Amino acid sequence: MSQKFRPEMRIRRGIDFKVTLRRGEKRRSRYFVLYSLSGTDGLTRIGVITSRKVGNAVERNRARRIIRDIFRRNRGGMPAGLDCVVIAGRSIVGAEYGEIEKALLGALQLSAG
Repeated sequence: MSQKFRPEMRIRRGIDFKVTLRRGEKRRSRYFVLYSLSGTDGLTRIGVITSRKVGNAVERNRARRIIRDIFRRNRGGMPAGLDCVVIAGRSIVGAEYGEIEKALLGALQLSAG
């Protein structure tokens, strides 16, 4: 499986974000809130929301990159056809990559089961 993060793996349209946030299963973590919804097309996608509460532009972009990288590296073990929206929290700024990865994968496994 390719390790690339292709555009079709990303939630891009506002309506897709809204549907996932309204109908999706919610999981809270120390670093983020995860909404997951079973999609219809069999493609697992992710969208990341980072508000200004997270920090300055550098911190927000770093948080987005970390979450997308975790998704990209581990998407083979994720359930197929899942739309995920991750809303980053302030505590993600000082967190280690491994801690965020463990929390995200744990939340995804709980929502898949």
